[in-house]
Amino acid sequence: MIGSNRKTSSGGRPRRRARPAWLAPVARWSAVVVVLTGVGGAVGWAIETGQVGAIWSTTVDGANRIAADAGLAVDDVLVTGRQETDPLVLLDVVGVERGTSILSLDLDAIRERVNALPWVKTARVERHLPDTLFIALTERRPMALWQRHGKLALVDEDGVVISDRKLGRFGALPIIIGEGAPERARDTIAMLASEPDLLTRVRALTWIGDRRWTVRLDDLQGGGIDVQLPENGAAAAWTQLGTMERDHGVLKRDVMIVDLRIPNQLIVRVTPAAAERATAPGKNT
Repeated sequence: MIGSNRKTSSGGRPRRRARPAWLAPVARWSAVVVVLTGVGGAVGWAIETGQVGAIWSTTVDGANRIAADAGLAVDDVLVTGRQETDPLVLLDVVGVERGTSILSLDLDAIRERVNALPWVKTARVERHLPDTLFIALTERRPMALWQRHGKLALVDEDGVVISDRKLGRFGALPIIIGEGAPERARDTIAMLASEPDLLTRVRALTWIGDRRWTVRLDDLQGGGIDVQLPENGAAAAWTQLGTMERDHGVLKRDVMIVDLRIPNQLIVRVTPAAAERATAPGKNT
């Protein structure tokens, strides 16, 4: 009976003393020593007899059973850093059953399988003796939606495709268009952030001719404005546009295209309706 102070059984024979708590870890480590010693001896004998394959397999299986019986068995899988990765998919990929000898786990193989999951950027896999498999995830950070062949795919900061399903909650991200756009978009989006007011209006970025960007802005009237950035000096051109918008409101005049490809120049093309109004009789042109 737990908690009882009785020292003898009903037959008068002394009860066995409870095993001290400190013996448990000692027993586990003793089992590890026994396992390693046994494996080492078996390897030596197998080499001498030429039966390496069969002896090694049998020895390792036996060693794993000893380790598991001694408490060195997986009882928990602890994961940190998981936000988007499906936990059931993750456990299935890890492929470790409760009760498996923790010493038998191939950590490199587990890490390789986990790293193959779409949301996982890097994974660290460790044994935490006596019974825990520890997995630390670094997940990918969504950067943009890549439009290709009429379909959208979510990409991260390195241009790696994460998923092309259930993208509704990522609708606020900018759309990038063109072959090679995902690999180049991170630095460009960071550059666009230098003008916060303009950044809030960015809807899409198109990689043109493998050399420059055209940025699609919301015109705040249900349409769009295409800003043609130069191949070189894009940051300076973008700053110039931000300054012109703050000082003169150039994007509030029925603008359709802003051409910044020529250094220190800003060429504006207005919508056909605005052009017609400007040339109508009685208007100053």
